[in-house]
Amino acid sequence: MSGPPLRHSPRALTICAVLCTAGFVITAALVLLGPFAADDRAGILAVRTLASPGMTTAMIAASSIAHGKLSIPLALILAALIYRLNGRDDAVLYTVACLAGEALYITLKEVIRQHRPTRISPKLTDAGGFSFPSGHTMMAVVIFGLGAVIATRRASSGVRIAAIAAAGLLALVVGLSRIYLGAHWPSDVIGALFAGIAWSAACLAWDIRARNAANARPATGAQSPYNSA
Repeated sequence: MSGPPLRHSPRALTICAVLCTAGFVITAALVLLGPFAADDRAGILAVRTLASPGMTTAMIAASSIAHGKLSIPLALILAALIYRLNGRDDAVLYTVACLAGEALYITLKEVIRQHRPTRISPKLTDAGGFSFPSGHTMMAVVIFGLGAVIATRRASSGVRIAAIAAAGLLALVVGLSRIYLGAHWPSDVIGALFAGIAWSAACLAWDIRARNAANARPATGAQSPYNSA
């Protein structure tokens, strides 16, 4: 398995994945047990103090970026870009991570079964189903955040930092938009950020370990006495 230079430590990525998974589990536990209820309500009301026609238009636009009708074509474009920049292995990694991430958040919603906010703020979106974690926010992290990390593996540090920072900011704005539009509790967004980062870090850690193992096999084989004749 070959590919562009890898700039991340699999150990650091694994630690990140574990810590974010712990953050997600703690957030989910607090949601299920109830301590977040008052803070969630206060958070929605605080965000709604920003309400204006212009802000509503901006938040609808931000939310639509992570909606399947737009995020799927954008993910396909990113996958094609990654293939062109880095080759097949990275494009496959990105595509599988996105598809599995989608399945993961759907599963998490069905397991936790948190209901969406009602009678607190106007619901300005057609969101349905269960609430925790926010699928838009989690997939924004995976599609754009992980996509930025993989696509810029060969890029300069400046380009890399700018791309990852822009993707991170986009994910935060998407999360804010879901609260503003009445589709999610703040805890849904927090949990989604933890889940998205954990999943992305886990995918990157697995990829680096797999590549390192594949690259080590020829060297091991070359030293084997059975290869000498």
